Amino acid sequence: MVWGLMVMPSFIVFVSVSLIGLVFVFLSTGLLGLWISLELGFFGFIPILNGKTVSENEAAAKYFVVQGVGSGLMLAGMLLMSCWNYFSLNSFNVDLIVYSLLMFGFTVKLGVFPFHFWFPTVMSCSSWFSCFWLSVIQKIGPFWGISGLGLTTWAYQVFTILLIFTSLVGSFGGLAQTQFRPLLAYSSLGQTGWMGLIVILNLKIFLFYMFIYGMLLTGLLSSLYVMNSFKVVNFGGFLESKGIFFWLFSGSFFMSLSGVPPLLGCSLKLMGVMVIINNFPLFLSLLILSSMVSLYFYLSIFISSVVCLTDCNMNFYNSVFSNKGIFFFIIFFMLINWFGGLPLFLMCGSMLI
Repeated sequence: MVWGLMVMPSFIVFVSVSLIGLVFVFLSTGLLGLWISLELGFFGFIPILNGKTVSENEAAAKYFVVQGVGSGLMLAGMLLMSCWNYFSLNSFNVDLIVYSLLMFGFTVKLGVFPFHFWFPTVMSCSSWFSCFWLSVIQKIGPFWGISGLGLTTWAYQVFTILLIFTSLVGSFGGLAQTQFRPLLAYSSLGQTGWMGLIVILNLKIFLFYMFIYGMLLTGLLSSLYVMNSFKVVNFGGFLESKGIFFWLFSGSFFMSLSGVPPLLGCSLKLMGVMVIINNFPLFLSLLILSSMVSLYFYLSIFISSVVCLTDCNMNFYNSVFSNKGIFFFIIFFMLINWFGGLPLFLMCGSMLI
């Protein structure tokens, strides 16, 4: 079982299909190949998203419709581009329409503002595994496509502005959430602005950023799954029964995603700052503002759980060893999160030189 999903042969097949689609995205050399690869990853993910409950089926239906719209916009842009090249047309209006269709197709697929409305609703009804797949794996392909699309200057300017609005919506939208899944959805929207600006400037750093972000999200989702915690108000009560060391484990990932030093997430934010600051200083200040708002609601969760530590189980064995299957997993991610920040920062500096 992976985060509440039974690992059946069909599950392995669909995950493999989705990953194969992602690999084909990396290998694609044209728009048609990229589009087919994205659709392959999309169709591999739909059966995973479509779970046993009515809410999961509803989320899968919404996701199917939204991704279909995005794919249709991309296909329309590619067809218009083919006709444009075939008839040797050279018009600014045609160029504007083609790149607008392609760009908005990608923004719909990614959940970028103003097409972000579907992301929290789908993620709030999904399993923990689907939340991870939506927030990390399903974003890599479209961002990779945008990096190689060769958009005109005005198209990139529009796209960067939309990314900033996405981060602001993600940060302020998270303030009103009382459940973890929509909260993490808005947090993911906040991260989307960072990802988008980084992928425009440095594709190698973007892949590294996604890898580290995926690790942090894996640790956080694992702790929420073990606690079977869905509501923010119940978080402290679950920690009281699990023990202080589990509180350190789960709380450190909340702090890390909010960018608190010296945890791994802080180095992730510093890495983004180093990439963006020379090209988009104004946009970077808005991204930092959105991160400060996200820091507020993550800190509020962490601090509210501190009041439960007075009656907290202090026995390390009962709090961690009682679930031996996850013990080494917990220790590994705790060490990476607590002590991986400095090596990551140094590695990023060498990659940027």
